Amino acid sequence: MNLFTDIEQSEIDRMLLCSRAQKKKLSAGEYIFQQGETPQMIFLLQSGEAALVKDFASGKRNVLYTVKPGDVFGEAFLFSKQSHYWYDAVMVKPGEVLQIPWKFFYGFCENACGHHQLITRNLLEILAGRNFSMTKKLHLLSSTSLKEKLAIYFLENADIKGRVILSMNREMFADFLGVARPSLSRELMNMQKDGLIEVDRDIVRICDREALESLY
Repeated sequence: MNLFTDIEQSEIDRMLLCSRAQKKKLSAGEYIFQQGETPQMIFLLQSGEAALVKDFASGKRNVLYTVKPGDVFGEAFLFSKQSHYWYDAVMVKPGEVLQIPWKFFYGFCENACGHHQLITRNLLEILAGRNFSMTKKLHLLSSTSLKEKLAIYFLENADIKGRVILSMNREMFADFLGVARPSLSRELMNMQKDGLIEVDRDIVRICDREALESLY
């Protein structure tokens, strides 16, 4: 679901104008927002790649999820009572972000945008989808072993040919799973030796689906 689904370009242009939305170009490694800052915007990634991460004083980083072009993020704070971000949004690849002020979603604008209700509906569907994704991640992280976590991830993200294209590099994938990178690499090698999967750079092919399913 895209924020502007079913809305014509002319209406989108009008809404962006009256909402006072702004586009911002960012480099890789640059922060879109940081934990501790006050939320005021909803963000739409237009190009590049970003990640929502939680950094700890120990240096450990937990990747909550990655953001691709067309994805909305920061929306959870719109309807919550959280006065500060508790995670960071950082660019992984250079790109452009659209920033839309919150107040646009709280009421109809003076220019009477005909599709204001549609964009609100789309936002609510995005919120529901995000909640489902985070529930799935909670299920993943509650697994007892790294092998079980990997089995769940591969089975849930495989295409009809049994292939999983990893959108994260190895370090980010380890942070997403909450494990050390060497542990991840070692477990992937073990699963490949056991004939469960076949790894070719950023592509993982499931070789024995039944065996993977039996792991959890």
